[in-house]
Amino acid sequence: MKHFFANFCLTTTSRLGLQRKLPATHSGFTLVEVLVSLAILSIVLGALIQTAGANASNAARLRDRAVAEWVASNRLAELQLSQSFPEIGSRTGDEEMFGTRWFWKTIVQKVEDDDLRRVDIEVRRIEDSKNPIITIAGFVSHPRLTVRNTSDNQQ
Repeated sequence: MKHFFANFCLTTTSRLGLQRKLPATHSGFTLVEVLVSLAILSIVLGALIQTAGANASNAARLRDRAVAEWVASNRLAELQLSQSFPEIGSRTGDEEMFGTRWFWKTIVQKVEDDDLRRVDIEVRRIEDSKNPIITIAGFVSHPRLTVRNTSDNQQ
């Protein structure tokens, strides 16, 4: 009786209906095969997690860049629509957009044309950050050159 498991045989049925006994074979995976497959699975899952983290980081960076561009564009539009000509130099300020405080720096420079100013606007999320998220450049014309009313031009 103690050799029962050692002599265990599988019974198969052939196409003719004859049964024959086959010796038992090992089925399943060995420990080494399981360990190798787990190692491969862990490498693949690690790469997938790293990729997902990178995608989340990129999405946040792209969102910040888009919002920073809106902040800079708004600031430039304010200067272009202003009734006063911007003074040469730099000025800082902040603005809230989408629940986040954004810090901008406006740098106004003189150009060859006395009726124009070059304006560079840098936007940051952290006030003292050395690297802006975005920098845009534009020009502002002197307000006296702006047509205020079309009826004035017709006279």
